Amino acid sequence: MSRATITALAAVVALAGCRNADRSASPPAAKRPHVVILSLDTTRVDRLGCYGYARATSPHLDRLAAESVLYTHAIATSSWTLPSHASLFTGKLTTSHGAHYDPEGPLDLAGVIEGPREWRDYRARPLAETERTLAEMLREAGYATGAVVGGPWLKRPFGLAQGFDYYDDDHITTSDGRRAESVTDAALRWVERSPGQDLFLFLNYYDPHGPYSPPEPFLSRFLAPGTRPSGGIPKGEELQARYDAEVLYMDHHVGRLLDGLRKAGVYEDALFLVTADHGELLGEQGRLGHGQHLTQAEIHIPFFVRYPRGQEAPREVESPVQLTDVVPLVTRAVGVPAPLGIQGGLPPSIGHPVVAEVYPLPFDSPDGDWRALFDGSWKLLWNSKGRHGLFDLAHDPGERANLATRDPERTARMASLLDKYLASLPRPGAAGPPRELDAATREALKALGYVR
Repeated sequence: MSRATITALAAVVALAGCRNADRSASPPAAKRPHVVILSLDTTRVDRLGCYGYARATSPHLDRLAAESVLYTHAIATSSWTLPSHASLFTGKLTTSHGAHYDPEGPLDLAGVIEGPREWRDYRARPLAETERTLAEMLREAGYATGAVVGGPWLKRPFGLAQGFDYYDDDHITTSDGRRAESVTDAALRWVERSPGQDLFLFLNYYDPHGPYSPPEPFLSRFLAPGTRPSGGIPKGEELQARYDAEVLYMDHHVGRLLDGLRKAGVYEDALFLVTADHGELLGEQGRLGHGQHLTQAEIHIPFFVRYPRGQEAPREVESPVQLTDVVPLVTRAVGVPAPLGIQGGLPPSIGHPVVAEVYPLPFDSPDGDWRALFDGSWKLLWNSKGRHGLFDLAHDPGERANLATRDPERTARMASLLDKYLASLPRPGAAGPPRELDAATREALKALGYVR
């Protein structure tokens, strides 16, 4: 057996995604597309019109989605900003890229942006310089690479700027981040300065993140007539209205971006990918915010892809997709091989388990670490303190009925598979395929449809 055959076989067995990486190297169309990725920070999938929301929060995004392949079962790899964006850029899960909260981490939030003393407790590990990012891949392929970001966890010290010729993280001075108007303005200026080049543009819009205080006329758009916005953290219907108004404000400036790209002659020849790093709890299960759990409100995200000049017909796709799949999807579109050792695959047949992880700081959450594994409509939640959960999302989308004790066999089987899969992955900074899994685990993955 040849060395190439052995390598390919090991990669398939270990689910490194190499089968999909081979496919991602297929030759693109004669003209390489521009690549535009929009990360809609903290944006819930169920608050966009293209996913069925009744309020008119996203008219510009909806029109883009109408030209796109829209995935209805997209899952973030974590429930907060840094690890999810690291997954988007590397094609790796948190276990493998290593950028996440860590009480012993070398960086603290107060050392990156001005803030109160207690922010020093928010420590994290950045993305290692040894990790290869999508921006590096595209820059090596001759693309001009530019990014404009709005959230504090995307500031340069956290490692996500790797590979970008231009990385604008200006005007992020507090945890409130940067407004969408500023993000769009900076992005269009960079496009104007880059005529005649193949472009990779990454934008992070931060507005739907708390404290939910969009400017007028957006702030009052969904409030009940005569309602005056309260101070502090809103509650009830005001909370819902102000969150929706933030989405509408963001969408307005996304619309400005799209108009500017049309005027610059970029839009028609661009591959657009729109997604989010995570969602937001707005009272579900009595909780607000994100980053401490892996509820569906936090990790079920928008994900749609508009191909240049109608190369792919608009449609909805129900098969699962993750942020790790962005790298193979984009590299295939531009004719660049996806790296070995990533956990992403090529949609719609991604060929890997759908996994999410979050490791909160102990002082910030008493509930411990969480990992999730999906098997069709079944969702396993593993918890470091033994508070495991099993949910049938087809019948219980709100995750109210924990079936872990009623179906211990399924719970144990999925937990074992999750543990073995994560244990097989390369650790941060490592290259090459994961370790080979044992025969029983391979058969379990095959039963779940991950290996054929």
